[in-house]
Amino acid sequence: MNELCVRVVDALLREDVRECVTRGVMSGAAELPQSLASEFAADQRWLCVRHFGAGQLWIPVTAEIFMQPWRLTQLPLLWQDAAGWRRLRVVADVLACFRNGLDEDGIQGFAVFERECAVALEHGAATAAERERWFDAWRASLGTAMGTTLATWQERQMHYDRLASFLDHPFYPTARAKVGFGVDDLASYGPEFRPELELRWLAVPRAWYCQRGDHLPPVWPEFHDVGLPRSLASSHALVPVHPFTWREFLDRALAEHGLADQTIRAPRAYSSGTPTLSVRTLALCDAPDWHVKLPLAIRTLGAKNIRLIKPSTIADGHAVQRLLGEIVAREPSLYGRVLLTDESTGAHVANHNFLGFIVRRYPAHALAEATPVPVAALGARTPRGDTVIEELAGRYFGGDSQALFDAYLDITLALHLRLWVRYGVALESNQQNSVVVLSDSAPRLRLLLKDNDAARIQQSHLAARWPELAALVAGLQDARIGVSDELPLAQMFTTITLQLNIATLVQTLARLEGAPPERFYKRVRLGIERVLQQLSAEGEATQFARQVLLEDSQLYVKYLLIAATLADKRITGASDVNKYYGRSAPNVLADLP
Repeated sequence: MNELCVRVVDALLREDVRECVTRGVMSGAAELPQSLASEFAADQRWLCVRHFGAGQLWIPVTAEIFMQPWRLTQLPLLWQDAAGWRRLRVVADVLACFRNGLDEDGIQGFAVFERECAVALEHGAATAAERERWFDAWRASLGTAMGTTLATWQERQMHYDRLASFLDHPFYPTARAKVGFGVDDLASYGPEFRPELELRWLAVPRAWYCQRGDHLPPVWPEFHDVGLPRSLASSHALVPVHPFTWREFLDRALAEHGLADQTIRAPRAYSSGTPTLSVRTLALCDAPDWHVKLPLAIRTLGAKNIRLIKPSTIADGHAVQRLLGEIVAREPSLYGRVLLTDESTGAHVANHNFLGFIVRRYPAHALAEATPVPVAALGARTPRGDTVIEELAGRYFGGDSQALFDAYLDITLALHLRLWVRYGVALESNQQNSVVVLSDSAPRLRLLLKDNDAARIQQSHLAARWPELAALVAGLQDARIGVSDELPLAQMFTTITLQLNIATLVQTLARLEGAPPERFYKRVRLGIERVLQQLSAEGEATQFARQVLLEDSQLYVKYLLIAATLADKRITGASDVNKYYGRSAPNVLADLP
């Protein structure tokens, strides 16, 4: 419980919720009663927040460089009002202070978040117990064997995907919560528990069915396979449905949208899958090169992040995939080092986001002897007691974690800076969608990208420089993908590539090696400088990227807690809750000698 409270307070500080940092006053222990001050170090600094209603919140803070200027030093926080002083050690008490003086809408946002915290605690306890059970079983049967010893690349991929599922999101404090799942549902459908799920099937009128692409897995059923008459094939199409949606959500959704009368529930399940890190995407057991992404009526990373599938993402994701494929093919520094999944096929029903699917096929020929590992897994614990990055370094880099980091940094910066500066493209290639592919043969480390439907593209830049590439994304359906200037690209690169995919790994390595993080941030700065210098020599305009990444004193930060849970879009004005930013992170790259 204390760990969650610390994560919540740090997130509140990082996102400057209710201007707690910008309007707070730095104070010393001399202003506290001696009986309280004695519980803390004599030089403890305090952030005193005096605009939360009729009391004062005292937060013991320490200066920080990673993502925020201040972090919580320790519990408890202190609350002072007419009744005296109180020590705050649990989330509910802290949030009660933060909602003091708010209107009804503001209070409701914090109430929703408090419930999310309760779910996070419950789900966190269940998954921690499952991790230890699995680790004990692994050690009992395989001893100190590494995941890299598993027989096939698909087994290795799912092993490290499962390890990643036990590691909390670096920034969103209640990411452990899958709101909509009970604990029993978590065990039945969560990637932490590695269940095998049977897909259910719904027959829908072909007039309502819109499919793009025709690359379906070999285990896709015919009507008779799911217990329906073959004759229905002339008038209906089969749509896969996640078993949780089938049980908990489908009837209500069909009725609400007037679709119930003409759809038919197939009596038999067909084909089975295992949930991946994304929860709603299933790796097909009998065709493991293929994954199927299905709508799932749960919320993760905030109350507004319901995991359905917008129909526009089917075509948009494939369009961006084609664009990336063309760019990688023409760039010598990327060709052969960047892999893409095929996401050309998907469907929706009557333009609704609760019925549909996207098929994802992995490039099996390029992965046959490799170990694919999501970036999200690199800092996770393994059954052997070390971390995934240490395990992988031991297998592929002679035990040198820094060498693995350097190889990863090299391709990550080469790809994303080149996409941004040369092509006007930024990807939401977060820790889940970026996969490190490790091999014994060269190149030893490659990147695989998937799920590219939420990119940002400076279309005027792309059209002016590369009209043949701009044509590939001319028909994008989500208007938010196209942007008019470089700033959204800088924000996406900073918050996803730099902070989520690189800086979190820096923090992990610094902790493992007992070294100051600045030692690794120097490598990041040098890597950025090297790529920008190369791009500049090739005639690209790099000054804006240099200024944002290496010169400005503060970096952009994603304010996901505010946008996805605490505040209404009417307040934030965010067209996408996953891309609402503040500019409050100290830029350690700018301060390096």
